Amino acid sequence: MPKKPSPNLIKKHRIYLPWEAANALGMHKQSVIRWIKDKGLVADQSQKPWLIKGSDLKLFLGERKASGRYKLSAHHLYCFSCRLPQMPDGRIADYKQQTETSGMLIALCPVCGCLMHKTIKRSSLEAIRAKIEVTIQQASPRLVLPDEPTSTVTLNYGAETHVKTQAK
Repeated sequence: MPKKPSPNLIKKHRIYLPWEAANALGMHKQSVIRWIKDKGLVADQSQKPWLIKGSDLKLFLGERKASGRYKLSAHHLYCFSCRLPQMPDGRIADYKQQTETSGMLIALCPVCGCLMHKTIKRSSLEAIRAKIEVTIQQASPRLVLPDEPTSTVTLNYGAETHVKTQAK
């Protein structure tokens, strides 16, 4: 999915043609025309070429950018399949420590059954445990412990000669 263009790239006191708006946003001209025809971008269509007010374009882009954002409460996780914040299925989740101060909350979506993930602070874990049952999983051990010294291998070149080079 392509990144949504930033409204900060548009000057609100300027009048844009569709191709100028597309160049300013780094998009194709047809994307801007599709916004005008289908998505509700306000433009003066009484004459060709169409004219778009910078303030209208900035407002349109700001609404598009904000439409995909959700403010999650502490006990909700975002399901990418459903594209909605959901309460974990059965109010059960697992917490896997990643760093000293944060970890990953993992739960199942009640609607589609997919895994949902949410990075949380360790300090907010108790507030989450008041709403849902959280089991803390042990972090996976490292492959090499930092206490063990590294192994040093020395190779002796020239000590032995090859069989074919030995004199008979």
